Amino acid sequence: MCGRLSLFSSSTSLSNDLGLEIENPLKPSHNIAPGDALLSVYYDFEKAVRTYGFFNWGLKTPQNIHINARIETIDTAPRFRDAWADHRCLIPSNGFYEWYKDGLMKQPYFIYTKDQSPMYFGALYYPITPSEYQVVIITTESIEPIDTIHNRMPLMIAKQHHTEWLKGHCEKEALIQAHNRIQMDAHTVSSRINNTSHNDASLIDKQDPVNEGQLRLF
Repeated sequence: MCGRLSLFSSSTSLSNDLGLEIENPLKPSHNIAPGDALLSVYYDFEKAVRTYGFFNWGLKTPQNIHINARIETIDTAPRFRDAWADHRCLIPSNGFYEWYKDGLMKQPYFIYTKDQSPMYFGALYYPITPSEYQVVIITTESIEPIDTIHNRMPLMIAKQHHTEWLKGHCEKEALIQAHNRIQMDAHTVSSRINNTSHNDASLIDKQDPVNEGQLRLF
């Protein structure tokens, strides 16, 4: 699954990457959690242009709040299949967090591309009202080295597929194959990430879990 991520690239660099002008200055955030607003890039079919908005992370239903959708069943599950056809978007991110569970302990990791370039997660958006949209991030099976930490990760949409993806034309198999070729890296980080009130650049710093435990003794 994906339940925490970061975005600290500037609006200028993302505009150049995405081929659209992001007018809003982006405040760096290193601890984005469900319920927060995510920068979401989508295709406006009426105007025939890429555009963006800030959509709330999580699809609310009477039973639950869904933050992720599995790529394996996304085109058949009643909750997701219509959005898969008509409401695809991209979520820019500089990295996400996952927790490796070893018995009772959970060690957080920061996960990012090997060249430290932004990632663009596949996602689905839902217009709730004219001014409110909700979004879920699509997940797939993890690739190396993430598969040793957790068995699921966000589906990354390779740049060559952005246009097809946003227009609803790209098939799952092509998306997954391109995702599998992206080179990833990861390192352990401080357990401070567990508390959403912490949101600073040091959250992504590599942290030896042994040293962190020793520091808490003093």
